[in-house]
Amino acid sequence: MRSTRGNKLPVLLFMMVSLLIGACQHISEKQLLTGRWQYIKVLNNDTAMFPIEDTDYIEFKSDSTFHYEIASVRKDNSGTWQYIDHCIRLKYNDPDTVRTFSVEIISKRDLIFEEGTKQFVLKRLE
Repeated sequence: MRSTRGNKLPVLLFMMVSLLIGACQHISEKQLLTGRWQYIKVLNNDTAMFPIEDTDYIEFKSDSTFHYEIASVRKDNSGTWQYIDHCIRLKYNDPDTVRTFSVEIISKRDLIFEEGTKQFVLKRLE
């Protein structure tokens, strides 16, 4: 009678290593940024600049375009984006403007970026 116990160990080891490798998959900050984010607050020198509504958002698409809407100040704009060296560079379509924001925090759920004394606090919607 032949034992099959010895054959199970390599299979079990292979499965555990595969799970470990899958769990440790690296996601770049650019990939983390891609998606739809809800504005939580926009501050200037730690003071709210305007009211934020639940529908206010910015979306960074994988094709390097973005779109945002902030209802209380009637802002609705789009353009292209780049993520380089912990900075978001937005090139707006109208008016033809470029702004660069320093990313302070980026995770699967949270995003905080700054421009001078302005701070933008967001959470992921998707």
